[in-house]
Amino acid sequence: MTPERATLATRRGGRTRHPWIALVLVGVPVLAAVLGPWLADGTAVGQERALPSQPPGAGHLLGTDVLGRDVLWLVLHGGASVIGSTLGALLVGMAVGLLLGLLAAGPRRGLDETVMRGLDLLLAFPGLLVLMTLAATGHRDWFWLVAVAGALQVPAVARLVRGAALAPATRAVVEALRMQGRGWAYIHLRHLTRELAAPLATDAGGRFSVVLYLLASANFLGLGLPASSPDWAVLIERNSDALFTQPAAVLVPAGLLTALCVGGNLLVDHALAHRGRLR
Repeated sequence: MTPERATLATRRGGRTRHPWIALVLVGVPVLAAVLGPWLADGTAVGQERALPSQPPGAGHLLGTDVLGRDVLWLVLHGGASVIGSTLGALLVGMAVGLLLGLLAAGPRRGLDETVMRGLDLLLAFPGLLVLMTLAATGHRDWFWLVAVAGALQVPAVARLVRGAALAPATRAVVEALRMQGRGWAYIHLRHLTRELAAPLATDAGGRFSVVLYLLASANFLGLGLPASSPDWAVLIERNSDALFTQPAAVLVPAGLLTALCVGGNLLVDHALAHRGRLR
């Protein structure tokens, strides 16, 4: 959504008028991820096995999963991997993309072509296909999942940085600083990074949902974390066959993932609308 459309939505009473809705949607899964392990460790309920796929009741507020584990205990422990892996992959993609985009926007034309054509090659690979290949080679742990998901975001971030850095107004300031004798590090890592902070922050907000979707899809398809993980996407996959007998084991983690994704998008829309009003 462009700033103009976001502003129009606000004037029409659209969803960006009430940022507290987005904060609640994001806050619930974030609090569950941050405080969940501490709350769950205060009780021994989740450490005891019971009958599989039991509905909610006394002793198991959300019932049990297909392995007889307490669903509430699993949900409280599963958010840390979701948010941690998403933020980790996002940080990798933004940091590497920023550096490569600044290199491509530099004065050396040959370096620009080399960087961008290499990123075009990476952009041609479907994300799930890359993760499928990674899983087939036995690299299924958290580190590889985050690293590859982050690397897949690099081309888009680098293109954004390069386009913003090559804008006429930006280039005029860069040329003026270069004529003053400023070095590459000062111009690109200090001045340009500060100028690119706003578009990068906006892109990061929207890209969070992209990374979350990619990682959740990989875990749901069995390409990421092991089946014993309490990760919310893994829980959905493991209990999908018991949707009608024990819906809480599927709907609760699915609802938390949906709230996190929708709330993040609403926050980005609100930020764009606020930015449009300032203009």
